[in-house]
Amino acid sequence: MSEASLTSRLLKNVLQRMQFAAVGRSFYWTFLVFCSLFAAVLLAARFTGLFAMPAASETWLAFSAVPIVAGMLAFLVHRRPTLPDAARLVDRAMGAKDLYLTVSLLETSAGAYQPLVIQSAEARSAGVTVDRVLPFTWQQQFWHAVWVPGLVALGVLFLPQFDPFGKVAAAKLNEKRNERLADGKKATELRLEEVKRQNEEHEENNATDAAIEELKLTFNKMKADQKLENLKMLSSEQKDIGKLWRQISSEKLKDLMKSSASSDQQFGANQDEKLQKWVKELQDGDAGGVQNELKELKEQLQQLAATKDPVKRAELMQELKERLQNLDKLAHDKLNNEQLATALERAMQQMDLAENKDLQQEAMQAALQSLELSEQELEQVEQAVKDMKELEEALKTIQQAKKVNDQEKLDGGKCEKCKTLADYEAMYAEMMAGSGENDSDDVQEKDGQFVDGGPGFGKGGEAAEDDSVETGFKSEQSKSAVVAGKMLLSMQTKGEAEKGEVVRDYKQLMQSVKQGAMEAMNTEQIPPGYHESIKSYFDSLEKTKGKAAK
Repeated sequence: MSEASLTSRLLKNVLQRMQFAAVGRSFYWTFLVFCSLFAAVLLAARFTGLFAMPAASETWLAFSAVPIVAGMLAFLVHRRPTLPDAARLVDRAMGAKDLYLTVSLLETSAGAYQPLVIQSAEARSAGVTVDRVLPFTWQQQFWHAVWVPGLVALGVLFLPQFDPFGKVAAAKLNEKRNERLADGKKATELRLEEVKRQNEEHEENNATDAAIEELKLTFNKMKADQKLENLKMLSSEQKDIGKLWRQISSEKLKDLMKSSASSDQQFGANQDEKLQKWVKELQDGDAGGVQNELKELKEQLQQLAATKDPVKRAELMQELKERLQNLDKLAHDKLNNEQLATALERAMQQMDLAENKDLQQEAMQAALQSLELSEQELEQVEQAVKDMKELEEALKTIQQAKKVNDQEKLDGGKCEKCKTLADYEAMYAEMMAGSGENDSDDVQEKDGQFVDGGPGFGKGGEAAEDDSVETGFKSEQSKSAVVAGKMLLSMQTKGEAEKGEVVRDYKQLMQSVKQGAMEAMNTEQIPPGYHESIKSYFDSLEKTKGKAAK
């Protein structure tokens, strides 16, 4: 039979229509079955709570997958019609008594009657349409495929969740714990990478080392006969190093360098001996004690993970929490280091999560990682203290250099063999000892500018002057009006003052000024290199007051 014949085209079109109808019927029943199963699972989950349905968005996603899965399954399992099936359907619709069935089987049969059969089929195929042979009656069942999934959707939206066995609450709690554990672990990983990167950058480009090397070069440039030029360069270096000192102090240490045993007693603090020891070591630039504590905590945490005895586990957990609380107290109260405190707090939270059997291993690993981050944070604190100590030493050396420069003995040529700041400091100390110089400074600072030869304690003296130099000075009297303002000085000349009144006023004023200066040293982050000069100044005032009283 020719492919272009009417009979052949009719049979093929009917076959395709039958296949499409078969897929449609299979999808229809499969879709209804899947919707029913989904509804049963939904009812069981909402009423019993024995197993939790996923979140609303995930539930809708699962429900939307029902028609997709039903369609794929229908295409795979539907009954595939054959050409003889299409011929039987045409025979039944046309009343042809197996005429088309015979045509469909001609290729597998032999006989002289084949041309007659084909001729008869061709004659009857004229004007026959496919929808006449196989009409679609899907409208009768269409609504079943609409109201069933619609009812399921209403159940997803409005059916409340019951929890008679408490399973849903437990599942939600575990979900929140998992989320918190995952968030904490991710935050620890990100911060750990950042700290390691910062440590590597610090090793490659240390601002403290660069500043000290620059200071050494400045010392080597000093000329004994260029006193003012030397002073300008030293003052510039002092300003830069002081700025770097304050930057490191504010970023990394904050309150550590202000802590002392006297300050703890002053504010009524009763610090643990171990805590005081750690603070003292950190102030000296040694974090070994705290690092050892963190290493012991990591070992103890691994021991806890391997312990099965519940009593032993409870004891180890309690001990770990107490030790972590001590470290957290150090980070908060003494270091005021938010990053270190956050890492320790996260470790404690992860240890609490480790009490859950489902999260035990993962929480233990996260706590170990948080302790590793704490070690890295502590290394930064230790390095910051070391940098500050070096900068303080540099500031003290600058002070010595200024004193030597005041004697016009500061010569960079004498520093050829100096390699470290200690070498410069030793050389300047030897030069000052040889000249009998005391600790007073003849160089004073006023409004950010350094002037030479100002009055003060020690040798003092007047600055050298050259009257031959012409200046633009003019002796003039201000004509500005006298108006009310702040009283700067009040003197009474009549009568006699009460005995001891001036002394009492002086003592009160001195105490107020001294207290303000001490508070400034503690709160304004004045580098320690200046502390001795400030204290010496007030001590000298006390001595002067005592002599005047005699």
